[in-house]
Amino acid sequence: MRLRDPLHGEDEDLMHAHTIGNGVLTARIPREFAALMEALQVPVPSTDALLELNDMEWRKLLEVCDRAHLTLSLAQVPSAGFPRWVIERMQSNVADNARRWKRVQTLYTEAAEALRHARVPHVVIKGFTLAPDYVEDPRFRIQNDVDLYVPPYHIDNAAAALKAIGYIPVRDGNFTLADHVPTLVRPGGEWKGNLYDPDLALGIELHFCLWNNAVARISFPETEAFWRRRVQRRIGDFQFWSLRDIDQLGYFGLHILRDIFRSECVVHHVLELARFLDHHVHDRTFWIQWHKLHKPRLRQAQAIAFLLAHRWFSARLAEEACDEIGQLPERLIRWVETLGGCPLEASYRRTREGRLLQFLLADSWDSKLYAIRHALLPSVFTMPSQTELRARHERHKRRGLGPSFDKFAWLARRLLAQMQVDARFVVHTVTFWLSHATHRAETHLLRSPDAMEPQYAVDGSGR
Repeated sequence: MRLRDPLHGEDEDLMHAHTIGNGVLTARIPREFAALMEALQVPVPSTDALLELNDMEWRKLLEVCDRAHLTLSLAQVPSAGFPRWVIERMQSNVADNARRWKRVQTLYTEAAEALRHARVPHVVIKGFTLAPDYVEDPRFRIQNDVDLYVPPYHIDNAAAALKAIGYIPVRDGNFTLADHVPTLVRPGGEWKGNLYDPDLALGIELHFCLWNNAVARISFPETEAFWRRRVQRRIGDFQFWSLRDIDQLGYFGLHILRDIFRSECVVHHVLELARFLDHHVHDRTFWIQWHKLHKPRLRQAQAIAFLLAHRWFSARLAEEACDEIGQLPERLIRWVETLGGCPLEASYRRTREGRLLQFLLADSWDSKLYAIRHALLPSVFTMPSQTELRARHERHKRRGLGPSFDKFAWLARRLLAQMQVDARFVVHTVTFWLSHATHRAETHLLRSPDAMEPQYAVDGSGR
Protein backbone atom coordinates (compact mmCIF):
# COMPACT_ATOMS: atom_id res chain seq x y z
CA MET A 1 0.00 0.00 0.00
CA ARG A 2 1.30 3.46 -0.87
CA LEU A 3 1.71 5.99 1.89
CA ARG A 4 1.12 9.62 1.07
CA ASP A 5 2.43 12.63 2.88
CA PRO A 6 -0.63 14.38 4.38
CA LEU A 7 0.83 17.81 3.64
CA HIS A 8 1.77 17.57 -0.05
CA GLY A 9 0.27 14.24 -1.04
CA GLU A 10 3.61 12.92 -2.30
CA ASP A 11 3.88 9.13 -2.61
CA GLU A 12 6.42 7.95 -0.04
CA ASP A 13 7.56 5.05 -2.23
CA LEU A 14 8.67 7.58 -4.87
CA MET A 15 10.94 9.30 -2.36
CA HIS A 16 14.42 7.80 -2.31
CA ALA A 17 17.74 8.78 -0.76
CA HIS A 18 19.74 10.62 -3.42
CA THR A 19 23.28 11.92 -3.09
CA ILE A 20 23.28 15.69 -3.55
CA GLY A 21 25.81 18.43 -4.16
CA ASN A 22 29.42 17.42 -3.64
CA GLY A 23 28.51 13.88 -2.60
CA VAL A 24 28.62 14.15 1.20
CA LEU A 25 24.90 14.50 1.98
CA THR A 26 21.82 12.58 0.94
CA ALA A 27 18.19 13.71 0.85
CA ARG A 28 15.01 11.67 0.53
CA ILE A 29 13.56 13.27 -2.61
CA PRO A 30 12.09 12.12 -5.95
CA ARG A 31 14.54 11.46 -8.76
CA GLU A 32 13.35 14.49 -10.75
CA PHE A 33 14.30 16.81 -7.88
CA ALA A 34 17.67 15.11 -7.55
CA ALA A 35 18.15 15.76 -11.28
CA LEU A 36 17.32 19.43 -10.70
CA MET A 37 19.94 19.66 -7.95
CA GLU A 38 22.56 18.39 -10.39
CA ALA A 39 21.53 21.01 -12.92
CA LEU A 40 21.80 23.82 -10.35
CA GLN A 41 25.31 23.03 -9.11
CA VAL A 42 27.20 26.32 -9.03
CA PRO A 43 30.65 25.49 -10.44
CA VAL A 44 29.83 22.56 -12.77
CA PRO A 45 26.09 22.10 -13.52
CA SER A 46 24.92 19.00 -15.36
CA THR A 47 21.61 18.47 -17.16
CA ASP A 48 22.22 14.82 -18.00
CA ALA A 49 19.73 13.53 -15.43
CA LEU A 50 17.10 16.10 -16.47
CA LEU A 51 17.28 14.82 -20.05
CA GLU A 52 16.14 11.39 -18.84
CA LEU A 53 12.86 12.67 -17.37
CA ASN A 54 9.55 11.85 -19.03
CA ASP A 55 6.70 14.34 -19.41
CA MET A 56 4.98 13.28 -16.18
CA GLU A 57 8.19 13.76 -14.21
CA TRP A 58 8.72 17.14 -15.85
CA ARG A 59 5.22 18.23 -14.80
CA LYS A 60 5.89 17.15 -11.21
CA LEU A 61 9.23 18.92 -11.25
CA LEU A 62 7.84 22.21 -12.55
CA GLU A 63 5.11 22.06 -9.92
CA VAL A 64 7.62 21.73 -7.10
CA CYS A 65 9.92 24.30 -8.74
CA ASP A 66 7.05 26.80 -8.58
CA ARG A 67 6.47 25.91 -4.94
CA ALA A 68 10.18 26.17 -4.10
CA HIS A 69 10.79 29.34 -6.19
CA LEU A 70 13.25 27.52 -8.47
CA THR A 71 11.55 27.74 -11.86
CA LEU A 72 13.33 30.93 -12.88
CA SER A 73 16.66 29.43 -11.80
CA LEU A 74 15.95 26.36 -13.91
CA ALA A 75 15.12 28.67 -16.83
CA GLN A 76 18.74 29.89 -16.79
CA VAL A 77 20.13 26.38 -17.22
CA PRO A 78 21.10 25.38 -20.81
CA SER A 79 17.89 23.82 -22.14
CA ALA A 80 19.17 21.82 -25.13
CA GLY A 81 17.27 18.54 -25.17
CA PHE A 82 14.45 19.70 -22.89
CA PRO A 83 10.88 19.04 -24.13
CA ARG A 84 9.64 21.95 -26.21
CA TRP A 85 6.64 22.55 -23.96
CA VAL A 86 8.94 22.83 -20.92
CA ILE A 87 11.09 25.46 -22.66
CA GLU A 88 8.03 27.46 -23.75
CA ARG A 89 6.53 27.28 -20.27
CA MET A 90 9.70 28.62 -18.64
CA GLN A 91 10.12 31.32 -21.29
CA SER A 92 6.58 32.46 -20.54
CA ASN A 93 7.34 32.53 -16.81
CA VAL A 94 10.48 34.63 -17.36
CA ALA A 95 8.62 37.05 -19.62
CA ASP A 96 5.81 37.47 -17.10
CA ASN A 97 8.25 37.98 -14.25
CA ALA A 98 10.19 40.60 -16.24
CA ARG A 99 6.96 42.59 -16.52
CA ARG A 100 6.35 42.11 -12.80
CA TRP A 101 9.83 43.49 -12.08
CA LYS A 102 8.80 46.74 -13.75
CA ARG A 103 5.72 46.87 -11.51
CA VAL A 104 7.89 46.20 -8.44
CA GLN A 105 10.05 49.21 -9.30
CA THR A 106 6.99 51.41 -9.69
CA LEU A 107 5.47 50.12 -6.45
CA TYR A 108 8.65 50.69 -4.47
CA THR A 109 9.29 54.16 -5.91
CA GLU A 110 5.78 55.25 -4.98
CA ALA A 111 5.98 53.70 -1.50
CA ALA A 112 9.42 55.21 -0.85
CA GLU A 113 8.11 58.64 -1.79
CA ALA A 114 5.19 58.25 0.63
CA LEU A 115 7.59 57.24 3.40
CA ARG A 116 9.91 60.13 2.59
CA HIS A 117 7.05 62.62 2.95
CA ALA A 118 6.16 60.99 6.29
CA ARG A 119 9.84 61.27 7.32
CA VAL A 120 10.09 57.52 7.82
CA PRO A 121 13.53 56.03 7.02
CA HIS A 122 13.78 52.48 5.72
CA VAL A 123 15.91 49.90 3.93
CA VAL A 124 14.80 47.27 1.43
CA ILE A 125 15.65 43.71 2.46
CA LYS A 126 15.65 40.55 0.33
CA GLY A 127 13.96 40.70 -3.08
CA PHE A 128 15.67 42.79 -5.74
CA THR A 129 18.45 43.84 -3.33
CA LEU A 130 20.01 40.40 -3.94
CA ALA A 131 20.97 41.34 -7.51
CA PRO A 132 23.60 41.01 -8.84
CA ASP A 133 25.55 39.17 -6.10
CA TYR A 134 23.02 36.45 -5.27
CA VAL A 135 20.99 36.42 -8.48
CA GLU A 136 22.21 37.77 -11.80
CA ASP A 137 19.15 39.88 -12.56
CA PRO A 138 15.93 40.72 -10.66
CA ARG A 139 13.96 39.34 -13.61
CA PHE A 140 15.19 35.86 -12.63
CA ARG A 141 13.88 36.05 -9.08
CA ILE A 142 10.17 35.88 -8.31
CA GLN A 143 8.96 38.62 -5.98
CA ASN A 144 5.45 38.68 -4.56
CA ASP A 145 5.97 41.58 -2.17
CA VAL A 146 8.46 44.26 -1.17
CA ASP A 147 10.08 43.83 2.23
CA LEU A 148 11.07 47.00 4.06
CA TYR A 149 12.80 47.26 7.40
CA VAL A 150 11.66 50.26 9.42
CA PRO A 151 12.90 51.04 12.95
CA PRO A 152 10.18 49.93 15.42
CA TYR A 153 9.41 53.47 16.59
CA HIS A 154 8.53 54.40 12.96
CA ILE A 155 6.32 51.40 12.17
CA ASP A 156 2.98 53.07 12.93
CA ASN A 157 3.84 56.14 10.87
CA ALA A 158 5.05 53.92 8.02
CA ALA A 159 1.82 51.93 7.99
CA ALA A 160 -0.23 55.14 8.08
CA ALA A 161 1.74 56.61 5.16
CA LEU A 162 1.10 53.51 3.03
CA LYS A 163 -2.56 53.34 3.98
CA ALA A 164 -2.88 56.94 2.82
CA ILE A 165 -1.94 55.85 -0.73
CA GLY A 166 -4.41 52.97 -0.83
CA TYR A 167 -2.83 50.04 0.99
CA ILE A 168 -4.88 47.99 3.44
CA PRO A 169 -3.70 45.26 5.86
CA VAL A 170 -4.38 41.61 5.09
CA ARG A 171 -6.87 40.33 7.63
CA ASP A 172 -6.41 36.58 7.27
CA GLY A 173 -3.22 34.84 8.32
CA ASN A 174 -1.37 34.47 11.60
CA PHE A 175 1.37 37.09 12.12
CA THR A 176 2.15 36.33 15.76
CA LEU A 177 5.52 34.72 14.87
CA ALA A 178 6.30 37.06 11.97
CA ASP A 179 9.04 39.69 11.86
CA HIS A 180 6.62 42.14 10.29
CA VAL A 181 3.19 43.64 10.82
CA PRO A 182 0.28 42.30 8.68
CA THR A 183 1.07 42.55 4.97
CA LEU A 184 -0.27 45.65 3.25
CA VAL A 185 -1.86 45.30 -0.20
CA ARG A 186 -3.96 47.33 -2.57
CA PRO A 187 -7.30 45.91 -3.69
CA GLY A 188 -7.31 44.19 -7.08
CA GLY A 189 -4.92 41.90 -8.87
CA GLU A 190 -6.85 38.74 -8.05
CA TRP A 191 -5.28 35.29 -8.34
CA LYS A 192 -5.84 33.79 -11.81
CA GLY A 193 -3.79 30.61 -11.49
CA ASN A 194 -0.51 32.06 -12.80
CA LEU A 195 2.16 32.39 -10.13
CA TYR A 196 4.14 34.77 -12.36
CA ASP A 197 1.16 36.91 -13.38
CA PRO A 198 2.53 40.46 -13.82
CA ASP A 199 -0.83 41.89 -12.76
CA LEU A 200 -1.06 39.91 -9.52
CA ALA A 201 -1.45 42.08 -6.43
CA LEU A 202 1.88 42.89 -4.81
CA GLY A 203 2.18 43.51 -1.10
CA ILE A 204 4.46 45.49 1.19
CA GLU A 205 5.74 43.99 4.42
CA LEU A 206 6.99 46.36 7.11
CA HIS A 207 9.59 44.54 9.21
CA PHE A 208 10.23 45.79 12.74
CA CYS A 209 13.38 43.69 13.30
CA LEU A 210 16.15 42.04 11.32
CA TRP A 211 16.31 39.09 13.73
CA ASN A 212 13.49 38.17 16.09
CA ASN A 213 15.12 37.18 19.37
CA ALA A 214 11.76 36.63 21.05
CA VAL A 215 10.67 34.04 18.48
CA ALA A 216 13.97 32.27 17.78
CA ARG A 217 15.08 32.37 21.45
CA ILE A 218 18.64 32.90 20.19
CA SER A 219 20.13 36.37 20.46
CA PHE A 220 22.16 38.24 17.83
CA PRO A 221 22.08 41.81 19.21
CA GLU A 222 24.65 43.12 16.74
CA THR A 223 22.05 42.92 13.94
CA GLU A 224 20.89 46.28 15.29
CA ALA A 225 24.12 47.78 13.94
CA PHE A 226 23.13 46.78 10.40
CA TRP A 227 20.74 49.73 10.28
CA ARG A 228 23.45 52.26 11.10
CA ARG A 229 25.63 50.98 8.24
CA ARG A 230 22.90 51.15 5.57
CA VAL A 231 23.82 52.41 2.11
CA GLN A 232 22.17 53.65 -1.05
CA ARG A 233 22.40 51.29 -3.99
CA ARG A 234 21.44 51.38 -7.63
CA ILE A 235 20.33 48.87 -10.27
CA GLY A 236 20.52 50.75 -13.54
CA ASP A 237 18.54 53.93 -12.97
CA PHE A 238 16.65 52.40 -10.04
CA GLN A 239 17.85 53.67 -6.66
CA PHE A 240 17.02 52.36 -3.18
CA TRP A 241 18.30 52.06 0.40
CA SER A 242 19.79 48.70 1.33
CA LEU A 243 21.92 46.95 3.91
CA ARG A 244 25.67 47.12 3.40
CA ASP A 245 26.95 44.08 1.45
CA ILE A 246 28.63 42.58 4.52
CA ASP A 247 25.53 43.00 6.65
CA GLN A 248 23.33 41.73 3.83
CA LEU A 249 25.28 38.48 3.96
CA GLY A 250 24.81 38.33 7.72
CA TYR A 251 21.09 38.98 7.45
CA PHE A 252 20.70 36.45 4.64
CA GLY A 253 22.55 33.74 6.57
CA LEU A 254 20.34 34.31 9.62
CA HIS A 255 17.26 34.32 7.39
CA ILE A 256 18.20 30.85 6.12
CA LEU A 257 18.66 29.57 9.68
CA ARG A 258 15.33 31.03 10.77
CA ASP A 259 13.52 29.29 7.91
CA ILE A 260 15.27 26.00 8.70
CA PHE A 261 14.12 26.30 12.33
CA ARG A 262 10.56 26.84 11.09
CA SER A 263 10.66 24.01 8.52
CA GLU A 264 10.15 26.34 5.59
CA CYS A 265 11.57 25.68 2.13
CA VAL A 266 15.04 27.26 1.92
CA VAL A 267 16.53 25.64 -1.16
CA HIS A 268 16.25 28.79 -3.31
CA HIS A 269 17.88 30.90 -0.60
CA VAL A 270 20.74 28.42 -0.17
CA LEU A 271 21.25 28.40 -3.94
CA GLU A 272 21.46 32.20 -3.93
CA LEU A 273 23.93 32.09 -1.04
CA ALA A 274 26.01 29.50 -2.92
CA ARG A 275 26.24 31.84 -5.89
CA PHE A 276 27.37 34.70 -3.67
CA LEU A 277 30.04 32.60 -1.95
CA ASP A 278 31.36 31.23 -5.22
CA HIS A 279 31.51 34.68 -6.84
CA HIS A 280 33.36 36.16 -3.84
CA VAL A 281 35.76 33.29 -3.21
CA HIS A 282 38.79 35.49 -4.01
CA ASP A 283 37.46 38.81 -2.65
CA ARG A 284 39.89 39.19 0.27
CA THR A 285 38.89 42.79 1.00
CA PHE A 286 35.26 41.75 1.54
CA TRP A 287 36.11 38.85 3.83
CA ILE A 288 38.58 40.82 5.92
CA GLN A 289 35.90 43.45 6.56
CA TRP A 290 33.33 40.72 7.23
CA HIS A 291 35.55 39.18 9.89
CA LYS A 292 36.17 42.60 11.42
CA LEU A 293 32.54 43.78 11.57
CA HIS A 294 30.79 40.54 12.57
CA LYS A 295 31.48 39.04 15.97
CA PRO A 296 32.21 35.31 16.46
CA ARG A 297 28.64 34.36 17.41
CA LEU A 298 27.20 35.91 14.25
CA ARG A 299 29.97 34.46 12.08
CA GLN A 300 29.25 31.02 13.55
CA ALA A 301 25.59 31.21 12.53
CA GLN A 302 26.55 32.24 9.00
CA ALA A 303 29.13 29.45 8.81
CA ILE A 304 26.34 26.87 9.15
CA ALA A 305 24.58 28.37 6.14
CA PHE A 306 27.91 28.51 4.26
CA LEU A 307 28.49 24.81 4.89
CA LEU A 308 25.01 23.94 3.62
CA ALA A 309 25.61 26.00 0.46
CA HIS A 310 28.90 24.14 -0.05
CA ARG A 311 27.34 20.71 0.54
CA TRP A 312 24.17 21.30 -1.50
CA PHE A 313 25.57 23.22 -4.47
CA SER A 314 29.35 22.64 -4.33
CA ALA A 315 30.03 26.36 -3.89
CA ARG A 316 33.68 27.28 -3.48
CA LEU A 317 34.46 28.94 -0.16
CA ALA A 318 36.89 31.72 0.68
CA GLU A 319 39.67 30.98 3.15
CA GLU A 320 37.95 33.06 5.86
CA ALA A 321 34.69 31.15 5.39
CA CYS A 322 36.57 27.83 5.63
CA ASP A 323 38.29 28.99 8.81
CA GLU A 324 34.95 29.91 10.35
CA ILE A 325 33.48 26.52 9.47
CA GLY A 326 36.55 24.89 10.98
CA GLN A 327 35.81 26.63 14.28
CA LEU A 328 32.22 25.35 14.46
CA PRO A 329 31.52 23.13 17.47
CA GLU A 330 31.60 19.46 16.56
CA ARG A 331 27.89 19.02 17.27
CA LEU A 332 26.97 21.63 14.62
CA ILE A 333 29.24 20.02 12.03
CA ARG A 334 27.64 16.67 12.82
CA TRP A 335 24.14 18.12 12.37
CA VAL A 336 25.04 19.28 8.87
CA GLU A 337 26.78 16.01 7.98
CA THR A 338 23.97 13.77 9.26
CA LEU A 339 20.77 15.84 8.89
CA GLY A 340 21.84 18.59 6.48
CA GLY A 341 19.85 17.04 3.63
CA CYS A 342 16.54 17.15 5.53
CA PRO A 343 15.70 20.84 4.85
CA LEU A 344 15.72 19.98 1.13
CA GLU A 345 12.79 17.68 1.77
CA ALA A 346 10.57 20.54 2.97
CA SER A 347 9.25 20.95 -0.60
CA TYR A 348 7.66 17.50 -0.27
CA ARG A 349 6.88 16.80 3.36
CA ARG A 350 6.82 18.30 6.80
CA THR A 351 10.22 18.37 8.49
CA ARG A 352 11.25 19.26 12.04
CA GLU A 353 14.98 18.53 11.99
CA GLY A 354 15.65 22.27 11.98
CA ARG A 355 14.34 22.44 15.53
CA LEU A 356 17.22 20.18 16.58
CA LEU A 357 19.62 22.71 15.06
CA GLN A 358 17.82 25.45 17.01
CA PHE A 359 18.23 23.31 20.15
CA LEU A 360 21.98 22.97 19.52
CA LEU A 361 22.42 26.73 19.01
CA ALA A 362 20.31 27.80 22.00
CA ASP A 363 22.12 29.26 25.01
CA SER A 364 19.74 28.28 27.80
CA TRP A 365 17.71 25.22 28.69
CA ASP A 366 14.57 27.31 28.53
CA SER A 367 15.35 28.09 24.88
CA LYS A 368 16.29 24.46 24.20
CA LEU A 369 12.98 23.22 25.61
CA TYR A 370 11.18 25.83 23.52
CA ALA A 371 12.74 24.32 20.37
CA ILE A 372 11.81 20.75 21.35
CA ARG A 373 8.28 21.77 22.28
CA HIS A 374 7.74 23.36 18.86
CA ALA A 375 9.14 20.26 17.19
CA LEU A 376 6.88 17.75 18.93
CA LEU A 377 3.67 19.54 19.87
CA PRO A 378 1.13 20.34 17.16
CA SER A 379 0.65 23.94 16.21
CA VAL A 380 -2.77 25.52 16.55
CA PHE A 381 -5.02 24.01 13.89
CA THR A 382 -6.98 26.68 12.04
CA MET A 383 -10.09 25.12 10.53
CA PRO A 384 -10.67 25.72 6.80
CA SER A 385 -13.09 28.45 5.82
CA GLN A 386 -16.74 27.69 5.22
CA THR A 387 -16.13 28.03 1.48
CA GLU A 388 -13.37 25.42 1.60
CA LEU A 389 -15.49 23.08 3.72
CA ARG A 390 -18.40 23.53 1.31
CA ALA A 391 -16.17 22.56 -1.60
CA ARG A 392 -15.03 19.48 0.31
CA HIS A 393 -18.66 18.64 1.08
CA GLU A 394 -19.53 18.81 -2.62
CA ARG A 395 -16.69 16.42 -3.45
CA HIS A 396 -17.96 13.86 -0.91
CA LYS A 397 -21.69 14.11 -1.67
CA ARG A 398 -21.72 11.07 -3.94
CA ARG A 399 -20.53 8.93 -1.03
CA GLY A 400 -23.24 10.26 1.24
CA LEU A 401 -20.80 12.19 3.43
CA GLY A 402 -21.57 15.58 4.90
CA PRO A 403 -19.69 18.67 6.16
CA SER A 404 -19.36 17.23 9.67
CA PHE A 405 -17.48 14.23 8.33
CA ASP A 406 -15.30 16.52 6.25
CA LYS A 407 -14.30 18.48 9.37
CA PHE A 408 -13.44 15.22 11.08
CA ALA A 409 -11.45 13.97 8.07
CA TRP A 410 -9.54 17.24 7.86
CA LEU A 411 -8.62 17.13 11.55
CA ALA A 412 -7.66 13.45 11.30
CA ARG A 413 -5.31 14.21 8.41
CA ARG A 414 -3.66 17.02 10.37
CA LEU A 415 -3.18 14.80 13.43
CA LEU A 416 -1.80 11.98 11.28
CA ALA A 417 0.63 14.42 9.67
CA GLN A 418 1.80 15.60 13.10
CA MET A 419 2.27 12.02 14.33
CA GLN A 420 4.39 11.18 11.28
CA VAL A 421 6.49 14.31 11.78
CA ASP A 422 6.99 13.51 15.47
CA ALA A 423 8.06 9.95 14.69
CA ARG A 424 10.59 11.07 12.08
CA PHE A 425 11.93 13.76 14.39
CA VAL A 426 12.45 11.33 17.28
CA VAL A 427 14.16 8.75 15.04
CA HIS A 428 16.43 11.37 13.46
CA THR A 429 17.25 12.93 16.84
CA VAL A 430 18.19 9.58 18.38
CA THR A 431 20.24 8.70 15.29
CA PHE A 432 22.02 12.07 15.47
CA TRP A 433 23.02 11.71 19.12
CA LEU A 434 24.18 8.12 18.63
CA SER A 435 26.23 9.20 15.62
CA HIS A 436 27.62 12.16 17.54
CA ALA A 437 28.58 9.98 20.52
CA THR A 438 30.19 7.36 18.27
CA HIS A 439 32.15 10.01 16.38
CA ARG A 440 33.43 11.58 19.60
CA ALA A 441 34.49 8.19 20.94
CA GLU A 442 36.33 7.33 17.74
CA THR A 443 38.00 10.74 17.66
CA HIS A 444 39.11 10.37 21.27
CA LEU A 445 40.68 6.97 20.57
CA LEU A 446 42.48 8.11 17.41
CA ARG A 447 43.75 11.45 18.70
CA SER A 448 47.01 11.66 20.56
CA PRO A 449 47.01 13.64 23.84
CA ASP A 450 48.76 16.63 22.34
CA ALA A 451 46.99 16.54 18.95
CA MET A 452 45.42 19.74 17.69
CA GLU A 453 41.84 19.91 16.46
CA PRO A 454 41.86 19.42 12.65
CA GLN A 455 40.80 22.42 10.61
CA TYR A 456 37.93 22.23 8.16
CA ALA A 457 39.26 22.71 4.62
CA VAL A 458 37.75 23.02 1.17
CA ASP A 459 39.93 22.57 -1.88
CA GLY A 460 39.58 24.44 -5.16
CA SER A 461 37.22 21.82 -6.62
CA GLY A 462 34.62 22.62 -3.96
CA ARG A 463 35.08 19.26 -2.17
